[in-house]
Amino acid sequence: MAPPRLITIPFSHFCEKARWALDRADLAYVEDGHLPLFHAPSARRAGGRTSVPVLVTDAGPVIDSTDILRWADARGAAPPLFPPGDDDVVALEDRFDRDLGPHTRRLAYDQLLPVLRAQLRVIRGAPRREVVAARLTAPLVRAIMRRGLRITPAGVARSRDRVDEVFAEVGDRLADGRTWLCGDRLTAADLTFAALAVPVVMPPEAGAHTPMTDLPDGMLALMDRYRATPAGQFVLRVYATARDPSRAVPPG
Repeated sequence: MAPPRLITIPFSHFCEKARWALDRADLAYVEDGHLPLFHAPSARRAGGRTSVPVLVTDAGPVIDSTDILRWADARGAAPPLFPPGDDDVVALEDRFDRDLGPHTRRLAYDQLLPVLRAQLRVIRGAPRREVVAARLTAPLVRAIMRRGLRITPAGVARSRDRVDEVFAEVGDRLADGRTWLCGDRLTAADLTFAALAVPVVMPPEAGAHTPMTDLPDGMLALMDRYRATPAGQFVLRVYATARDPSRAVPPG
């Protein structure tokens, strides 16, 4: 039986969320990485939508990062990311998916799209032909992504406010000295917050694919701003203690 195939954008934080859950459960899979825009045909052919991650299994596709976490919970040997009956974990995981992930993505792409060609030189885990095509059509790719992600001054300002709000809420939750957001061990709430904060915190263990020295000044300032918060420090600690760096970086 062939291992499941995980269709990703390698540097996507939602894909990192799914990848981390599969790695934590010690479940074999093959990653099929693509650049943004180029990922859509593979996702659609697999029976998904045009978004990733999609986990292609013998029983059919598992669509959505949260469903992949639950799929891993049902098959892996690790303690479940969704402890039975813990509604707080479910609520927080959903909140981070909805109110954090889209906004950290917008903030990061706002800084990185202007230097797209330079970033393409250091991307890992995507087919070479896609990298070449993206470099040749960089202005078009940049325009499509700005429009699709609604990267406008007003949109970026809204996203900054939303990320600030979620980071403040997490900081308040941690203020009593707890180690984890819910209970006494890693759950889907911790994993989801940490993974979806990657675009603005970039913990070394996340395999962020871009050397810090190659990031534009605006991106470095964004990263420093969020790393300095209690929630940002929590992300760094969770990655340092709970994420195996050798498995966080896709091959290639």
